Amino acid sequence: MAINSHRLFFGYMRRFWLGIFISSTVGILYFFYFFYSEEGYLPTVTKNYHYLLTSLVTANIAGLMIYRSDLALNRLLPWKENLSTRLIVGMLVNALIAIAIILVICWIFLGLQTGSFVYKGLWTSYYEPLVKLMVITLMAVVLYSLIYFALFSYNEYAVVHIDAVKNHRRQLAVQFEALKSQLSPHYLFNSLNTISSLIFKDPNMAEDFIRRLAQTYQYILDNNEKQYITLREEVEFVKSYNYLLKVRFENNLHIEINLPPNVLDTKMPPLTLQMLVENAVKHNVISKEQPLHIYISAIDNTDIKVTNTKTKAPAHVTSFHIGLDNIKKRYSFFTNKAIKVENSNKFTVRLPVIRDEFAKTA
Repeated sequence: MAINSHRLFFGYMRRFWLGIFISSTVGILYFFYFFYSEEGYLPTVTKNYHYLLTSLVTANIAGLMIYRSDLALNRLLPWKENLSTRLIVGMLVNALIAIAIILVICWIFLGLQTGSFVYKGLWTSYYEPLVKLMVITLMAVVLYSLIYFALFSYNEYAVVHIDAVKNHRRQLAVQFEALKSQLSPHYLFNSLNTISSLIFKDPNMAEDFIRRLAQTYQYILDNNEKQYITLREEVEFVKSYNYLLKVRFENNLHIEINLPPNVLDTKMPPLTLQMLVENAVKHNVISKEQPLHIYISAIDNTDIKVTNTKTKAPAHVTSFHIGLDNIKKRYSFFTNKAIKVENSNKFTVRLPVIRDEFAKTA
């Protein structure tokens, strides 16, 4: 908390002194320009310090007021929502503020010099320098507004670019977690055990099992770096994966897929259905006495529902939340809709259908 307070304080002081420096620089340039344009020669600071001081005070007051005005306008007319309006209104408001402050300080300065603050011919007496002052001020305000707009645009681009990079890195991280879970030693150990028993019982089936296992690993590696695949592709992979499970559990495991054709071309992160099937297998004892049923279906074309029956939980299995958390993280990159989990006499996960991969749905 203290560190953040110090950062805010030093950030404020840095902006404050930067504002003083810029305003003072503008004030000095005004002083030299107007003196030279009126007199025809460069001023001597020691002889004309009062003009220089007036110019510095005017520039800093105008700079402070314009800065405060911009902060207020940023709240009333945010750049992101009203880009062109914010730019035009900012120019007009800042120009009025700058001209008003310059006229007031000129009036005070002349009043102190002449001893009277009542001028009948102020405009006619100083028409040319006042017009010149206003024109230069308008040009300075326009230049300031364009620079401010350019800095805002660059900052927004930088923020969007950095967010995109961070988002991509987070996606890669959760996809890597999914890949690790599928290439885990436990999964490979079970597969090798199955192959070992099949080699003596049924060599042809063992060969087919090895081929299917290689295909599943090929699918995992091919799709690991993809952000999304079609539901059709994932369903085909689950069918291949189901073959491997059937060899292990025979008729004690049943996977029923009932999806309408119009949802098969929707999107989902790779390995989503496979991870849910694997979770169901991992967290339930599967036997002839306790068979496991898994149903994959659609609800009103808006959700994909994966439901499994529940049997006795194996003693050595850890929480299933790791796999679900991974799926939730990956879905969060494509939709704002929540993944729904129901855990009663059956375990159900409802996945929102992703139809547009480029925009989050409400």
